This record gives sequence, C-alpha cells and structure tokens, in this order.
Amino acid sequence: MSKPVNFTVGIKGQSFSVSELAAAGVRRISLATSLYRAAMTGLLNAACEVKDQGLFGFLDPCVTRRI
Repeated sequence: MSKPVNFTVGIKGQSFSVSELAAAGVRRISLATSLYRAAMTGLLNAACEVKDQGLFGFLDPCVTRRI
C-alpha cells in the first residue's frame, strides 16, 4: 500500500495484536476512547466491590509509583 492505513481499536470481540495489524499494513493505531472505557470499567468495578462486598481488593494491582 502506498498510503498509511489507520486502525481504530475499540470494537468488543474484534481485537487484533499490534503484530497482526502491522502485517496487514496498518501504520497507525488509534486507541480512541478505549482507554477511557477501560478506566471507567475499573472505576465501576471498584465502587461495586466496596459497596457490595465491603472489600478493597481493587487496590492490589494498582500502580503505586512510576517506574
């Protein structure tokens, strides 16, 4: 292909790896609102855990410092 191909991530169940997209000629990958939706899902799951179970296990995998 002579022009770069763009790919927008975000369709549930239609995920491809970076290497698969590169092999298909994709040069730019847009995360669009995928990171926002992932963050909001984590927020809702954490809130439900505290409300429904009274637990704070959602903190275990959290980043506590920059590497």
